[in-house]
Amino acid sequence: MKNKILLLTLTILFGFQLSFGQENELTEFNANDLIGEWYPKYNRGKLELTFEKKVTTEHKYGLSIEILKNGEFRNRYSAPCGNDTMLRTHNYSGKWSLNKGEWIITTTEPINRQGTVYKIVELKLDKLVLAEIKTE
Repeated sequence: MKNKILLLTLTILFGFQLSFGQENELTEFNANDLIGEWYPKYNRGKLELTFEKKVTTEHKYGLSIEILKNGEFRNRYSAPCGNDTMLRTHNYSGKWSLNKGEWIITTTEPINRQGTVYKIVELKLDKLVLAEIKTE
């Protein structure tokens, strides 16, 4: 009887360990999902930056970042009318790199007017969440 209880307990514990291992694999990010054009989604009261990927049939104006496969990075602002102030209009080009071990993305041009180093908090095909790492 004791052997059956021990066997049942070990089976349950091993099953839990296996399921947690699979859960961790599911949370791994795919670096290829970074590639594309991203538009900010405003989250009031949150420190993280949230972006949505551009849908090809949809044309959006405003702020955007573009992460290219060849290591180039673009941060720009566009508007349909062209009457926006010079303070908001910009088109910066630079480079980006990714530390896959810690999922930290570094850009040579700022993403939010000042930050260039970010921890990737969430990465999906259509959603990117970044937390700025202060380097000062």
